[in-house]
Amino acid sequence: MMLFPASVLVVLVLGSIAVDFAVVHLAERELAAAAAAAANDAVAAGLDEDHFRETGRVRLDPSVTEAAARASLARQRPSFAITAATISVDPAGRVTVELEGTARHVIAPALPGLSDETAIGARATASAATG
Repeated sequence: MMLFPASVLVVLVLGSIAVDFAVVHLAERELAAAAAAAANDAVAAGLDEDHFRETGRVRLDPSVTEAAARASLARQRPSFAITAATISVDPAGRVTVELEGTARHVIAPALPGLSDETAIGARATASAATG
């Protein structure tokens, strides 16, 4: 009977850790979806259609591509803070979006010794290849 309060406390702490891990996992998935959406939007907006019609080759306008990716990220409402966004365009018609962010824990701030946030990251690549 004396161990019952201690076991309840252990179960509560483990449950709170599980909730915080679920929150971080959801934030990572949201960040990956945001990176993929930004990369796809950037490829679609940055395609130089005149060059493609004339030559049949894909070419992306880097300034339009980056602006479209940043606009896509600004439209999204993630449940976490995006701390850094890197957008790169290569000559082969690929756009890579790398995002970093922080996911805030729900229960861990109330427990001593646990951090309030976890750093998260995601990377997505979209290609304007002809098939």
